[in-house]
Amino acid sequence: MNVASELPSEFDFSRVVCDLMTVGMVVVDRRFSIVIWSRFMELNSGVRAEHLVGKNLFDAFPELNRNWLEKKIKSSLVLKTTSFSSWQQRPYLFRFKPANAEMGEADFMHQNASIYPVYDSSGAVQGACIAIQDVSDLAEAKVMLDNTMEQALSLEESSHRDALTGVYNRRFFDEQITREILNARRYNWPMVVAMIDVDHFKRINDSFGHPGGDEVLRRLGALLGGMLRSSDTLSRYGGEEFALILSHIDRMAAPGLLERLRVAVERMVIDLPDGRQTQITISMGAAQLQDGQAPGQLVSRADEALYAAKHGGRNRIEFSLEPVAVKV
Repeated sequence: MNVASELPSEFDFSRVVCDLMTVGMVVVDRRFSIVIWSRFMELNSGVRAEHLVGKNLFDAFPELNRNWLEKKIKSSLVLKTTSFSSWQQRPYLFRFKPANAEMGEADFMHQNASIYPVYDSSGAVQGACIAIQDVSDLAEAKVMLDNTMEQALSLEESSHRDALTGVYNRRFFDEQITREILNARRYNWPMVVAMIDVDHFKRINDSFGHPGGDEVLRRLGALLGGMLRSSDTLSRYGGEEFALILSHIDRMAAPGLLERLRVAVERMVIDLPDGRQTQITISMGAAQLQDGQAPGQLVSRADEALYAAKHGGRNRIEFSLEPVAVKV
């Protein structure tokens, strides 16, 4: 038995379906006059269907983005295709209050919208249907997840940063040098480590106090960090000493980069908190990674070179005397 044939013909089943749907449904004709305004749309707009049917959609809701929505509807009518707009592209189409307005932070309901053609019995396109899905819960959950991830990343990043200078800290340097050595060996590329020390830093603290010394370190970290390549790693190693990891660079190319840093520091004028100014110089010791060297050994070689630079007159660069291994 065909159940449908036994149902009374006076029943408006399209209205029943519209009222049961948890998705908003708006049908407009080719002139954008409203033909169907579902129960979902009534509840969220506060306007009953009998007050809207026959009215122009854009006159009834002037807050709609007419240029965008008209193009979408016309495209559906002409091309007979369905288009979709995610809340991530366009947070909402209709300015409805979210169902849980007290729980979320959003001012309006987040919506996914689909627009597809509506045909008559002969197969001709007579209008378009706009389907609205409330995805506020999903959107709020994603926003919360993104915020949590951002906070976690920010916390992790801050744990790797020196509080005074903003450059990486000793902990991060110790982790990064191991990673860089492993990569250098795996891909057979060169790597240099340089240790940097502020000359006569005790005099700076004695002359300008610790606030002055802190400002010197901040300015030095900012200057060096701004001149390095994205592949380089600058860390505050401790006190007035900084450590620099230079990947993809060898003993032949590294001195040119380090000399540019030394000259820039020498020329820098530092404004101190008490209104005075000062200038500083730095000494640098560098070493290139050798076969079989552990991180600690590489740093020790760079430290020895730094010691030689300081005892050789300061404001200079010294490279480790360890011979460069040549692979054949």
